This record gives sequence, C-alpha cells and structure tokens, in this order.
Amino acid sequence: MTVVCSQISAREMTQLLSSPHVAAQLLGACQAADFSPQDLQKIILQDSVFCAKVLNTAVFSCSDRLDPGAPLSTALAALGLPVIKSLALQSAKRLVETSFTAGQVQFLRELWFYSQVGSIAARCLAEAIAYPDPEEAQLTGLLLNVGMMTLFSQNPEKYLHDIGSSLSSKEVRGQEQISFATDHLQVADTLISSWQLESFMADAVSFLHLDIARCQDASPLIRIARLSLEICRSPFVLSEHILSAADKLFAFNESETKDLYALAGKSYRSLSPFNGDEEDGLKEIGRMQKRLTSLVFALAEQEGMSTQLFDSAGVESFVETARHLYLHNTPAQEAIFFTVEAKSSKITGLPAAQQARLVGELTTSLSSGSLLTAALRSDKIRHSFDFDSFNLSLFDRQLIRVCKGQGVVCLPLRLEGQLLGGVALGLENKAEIEIFNSSRIQMLNAAVARALASLLAGRAKTSGAQPAGDDASLIPKLVHEVSNPLTIINNYMSAVGTLLTGTEHEEIFPAIENEIKRIGEILKYYSQLKDTQQIPELAVDLNALLSSVVESLKPTYFLPKNIEVLTDFDPSLRPLKTKSLVIKQIFVNLLKNAAEALDKNGKISLATRLYTAADGRHFVDIRLQDNGPGIAAEVKERLFSPVISTKGDGHAGLGLNIVRGMVDDIGAKISCHSSAEFGTTFNLVIPAIDE
Repeated sequence: MTVVCSQISAREMTQLLSSPHVAAQLLGACQAADFSPQDLQKIILQDSVFCAKVLNTAVFSCSDRLDPGAPLSTALAALGLPVIKSLALQSAKRLVETSFTAGQVQFLRELWFYSQVGSIAARCLAEAIAYPDPEEAQLTGLLLNVGMMTLFSQNPEKYLHDIGSSLSSKEVRGQEQISFATDHLQVADTLISSWQLESFMADAVSFLHLDIARCQDASPLIRIARLSLEICRSPFVLSEHILSAADKLFAFNESETKDLYALAGKSYRSLSPFNGDEEDGLKEIGRMQKRLTSLVFALAEQEGMSTQLFDSAGVESFVETARHLYLHNTPAQEAIFFTVEAKSSKITGLPAAQQARLVGELTTSLSSGSLLTAALRSDKIRHSFDFDSFNLSLFDRQLIRVCKGQGVVCLPLRLEGQLLGGVALGLENKAEIEIFNSSRIQMLNAAVARALASLLAGRAKTSGAQPAGDDASLIPKLVHEVSNPLTIINNYMSAVGTLLTGTEHEEIFPAIENEIKRIGEILKYYSQLKDTQQIPELAVDLNALLSSVVESLKPTYFLPKNIEVLTDFDPSLRPLKTKSLVIKQIFVNLLKNAAEALDKNGKISLATRLYTAADGRHFVDIRLQDNGPGIAAEVKERLFSPVISTKGDGHAGLGLNIVRGMVDDIGAKISCHSSAEFGTTFNLVIPAIDE
C-alpha cells in the first residue's frame, strides 16, 4: 500500500505533472522581452499544478503573506520572472523525462480539462453574484481536483489501475483511501492550508461532496465550488442537477442558469480532451515533449547571452558585446545601437570601441520619418530594400553607409511595453531579412532589451543618486534580491534530489534542503527587523496571543500528526508592554520545531506564569514543553549557534539562532532543558513593565 505523507514536501511538489501546453507557453513568455504580468497570470491560471507550485514557492520565499483575495497575483509580483522561469523549467524537465502510456495521457488530459472547467465556471459564477474576489474564486475552481493530480503524479500506473476516474466523487475518495491511505480532498486540504490564506478556499475544496441542502447557508466561496463541481460533472449538457443546484445555492432561475452555463461553455468547449483516440493523445504528448526540449535548450542559450550582456561593465562594453552577438548570429555586416530619451523623444547612437566616431553623431527625433523611428513607433521590423535611395531620408542614407551594407534593417528594443531604443543592421540583400523573424533572433532581442533596461536604470540611479540613509533601509531590498536566487536554487535542488534517491548520496539532499530553509527563516526575520524596530511597545495580552499562534499552526503542524497541544495560561496575567510581532515569531518557530520533533500522537504543553523576583521586579515565564526524544547533550551546548542543526536528534533546530536574536530584541532571556526521559522544555522570561 502506498502511504502519502500528511504534508506535501518540496521534492514531492516537483513531481507533480503540469500541463505541457502551459509549460510551453510559460517558457515562450520567458523568452520574450515584451509581456505583462497579466499575460503571465492568464497562462498560469490554466493549470492547477503550476498554480500550486507558484503559491508554495511564494509562501517559502516571501516574508509577506499572500493576499487571500488575489493570491496568485501577489505571489507573481513577489517572485518575479526568474523564479517563474525556474519553475517552468522544472515542470518541463519532469514532463520530458516521464514515459507515458496512452491511457495515462488520456487520463491527464481529462484532469487538466476538468480543472479548467472548474476554474472557468467559478470565475463566471463569481462575476454573476458580484463576489468581491473573483481571482480567489477562479483559483478555488481550478484546484478542485489538484488532490487527484497529486495522487496520480506520485504513482500514475497504480492510480489509473485502482481508481480510473478523473472526476471527483465520494466513490473515488473511498477507493483512494483503500489504495493510498488518504484521498484527494484531504491532500488538497493539506496543500491549500499550508499557504495560510485568510480564506475559505481549503474548506471549499474539502467540503466539496456535501449535499447541496447542507451548503445553502455556507459562505459564497463554498457554494461557488459546489456548483462548479456540478458543472464539471456535466460540462456539455445542462443537466437537471445543475439547474436544481443553481436554484438552491444562488436562487438562479432557469434562464439565468442557462445564460451562465452557455457563457462558461464558450471558454472550455474547445478544450475538450474527448476528441480522437488515446494514441492521438500519446502522439501529441510526444510532440510537446520535443517542443519543451527545444524550448529548454533555447532558454539555456538565452541565459548564456544574458550572462554575457549583464557582465558588461559600462555602455561601451555592453554595446560591443551586443554587437558581437548580432554579428555572430545573423548575416549583418555591422550593428549600430540607439537609445531613446523619454522626455525629449531624442534618439541617439551608442558607439562601440571599434566603431567609427560618426555613430555618436547619428541623432534624430522619434517623430522623424526615418526607417528607424518607424520601427520604434510601430514596434515592428523595418528595412530599406523596398525603397530606392531617393525615397529614403538623409538619416537613413547615413545609417546605411555606417552599417556597411547595401541596405539596413531596423529592430525595436522594448521591455514590458517600454521603448528603450533600437538596433540597425547592415545587410547585402533582401533575402537576409527572413532570419530576423526567427525565434532565435527574437530571443536575442529580448536578452539585449533586458540588459539595456538594466544598464539605463543603473545610469539613472548614478546620475540622480540620493544619500543612502541607514543600513536598515537596504534590508528589504537585500532580502528580495537574495530570496529569488535562493528559491531558484531550492527548485533546482528539488530536481537533483530525485536523481540521488536510492543512492549512497541520498542523505545529501535533505541536508541541503534544510540549510536552504534555514536561510529562508533568517531572511524572513531580517526583512521584518526594520519594521519591528519601529513598532512601539504596546500592551499585549500574551495568553490571547499565544492561543492565536497555536490555532494558526493547527492545520499544517498539529492535526496531520494528531499532536495534542495543552495550554495552562495564568488568568491573573495582565497585558504586558512588549512587541507582539516578535513574541509571535518566537513561538511560531519554537512550536514548529517541537511539532517536527514529535512522532504521531505527541504532546506539547504551553503555560504562562507571573512571578516576582527577590529584588521586587516582575517577570512573565512562558514555558513550552514537548514529550519528544530530547536533544543530545553535545548538541544542546551549541543549540543557539547559527551553524548548529539538531535534525534527527529531537528538534529541527531551524531558526533557533533567529529566536535568540529576537529574544535579545525584546530584552528577554531564553533557556532550554532537555532529556530523553522528559522531552524538551524552553523557558522564555520577559520583564513585566508596569503600565
């Protein structure tokens, strides 16, 4: 029997099978220089697995919580394109390396189809009832079968053999419990709950099979998910079940339901996986695997180009590098680069070291009638071979001379809609124009545009530099810059980990994974440190604060392992003047570590006490104790060291050096007592300042 873990690990997330069409669209978008975040989000919202990967990654690497009304939007804004690119490459690698049977491909096509039906139906419903957060509703509909996809991805052959149904139902859940010791709604609940959204999204999925009558008084999101499931069950024929459910859940009359059903159907009918036989699907996945392989190699080449361009020191070095790349990859005789001054609309040439000084004198206005300005204004390629010399502007004729060819082709350079400049290349004949429409040169243009944007931004900062201020102002920027490559490293390590499984080096991966996670904890703390220092010390109800921390960790840390948390709070404890954010983070770390150290059915006790010292000063003692295996003596001596880890010795040790720093921040003291017989106890002593 296959047993599925109560929590989905980072390594297991890499094994989930994304839609190959979505992976290909994402890799294509990553190659392009001109795309919007909205376009990226539109692509990702076609695939429940990739959405889950993005949200999981954002929760790991970003210090701020996701907006529950727009979780995907905020995740994409926080992560940035490099991380999305690494996730797309990871998904493509998984798809390319998998050997599918015809039956498995057909089953996946059905899963991907029903995900989109649920997503589209939920979005239409949200708009019909004026639900304030349509993205939240759409994402909920998309994730209705993410648990099925998770179980299938872990063991496709077994899932197809034992379950064989791509639609969520009570019967499917029962069979999954027999075969996998869990079911798809439990898996989805665990996954969504781990994102810690202030949303009923997890409930909407886990309560998916409640009777319609029991859902009538539920929150709108739960009702949206419930009706979306009915539409998934009959996506092509408006059934009586859909009409009845729409009436009971939203009081829709028959006409309103028909309009809603028709509107949703327009978006998903063309996506149906039930056209053609299974062999056609197998051939299609084979074509997509080849396409993904090609895109991966193309992106690798683009990364190489980008590295060369971004390594350039200064304008002259950049131009020389970009010039070499164009001359190496095209039949051009020469390449001349131009920038656009946004305020004056002035176009100015950028000469490389080996180019004539005349390039620096090539200046014109964006409103002029030259081929170059036409290309820049229209965002399209323009060339001179369809014109005789008398119909070309003087600027064009000078440009042809400097470019050393019989004619010239002009390419715009844009990034995310912003016009940066352009490049003019000298050619011998019109036949050579065709190469500039190829994906290879478009990829080169994208790399040059990104590097040029970075170069111009750097120049602007240098020319208008302001005093840097204190070092604390740099912390959020530093954390953001470090988090992205750290997340990318973590994603690549997850892929590498699958190669180490079953080898003598298998233990290396979890060790690296733990260290990356520990760095993430450090980054989160220091990203909050600046704000923490500015927060005044206010009266805090410690008993209520600790209760809220316990409740927030229940779904992901206590319930999956059936850990019992006992609280014994001193009722005489008055509000304490301190920083609640710091106290909360200390006990989030300590409680998470305790939960990770315990086996199933373990116990944690949390108590508060007010006491008076011999000198008359008042203190609050907060005691956290678990009944785990304890911490080895040699480890305990260096427990709060930044380099110590006690993984496997009773506590994960993750973040304990951070805990020590936070304890110092509030003027408190912390101690640890541990033994194999009595478990581990942490005592936090905080001075009680009278109000």
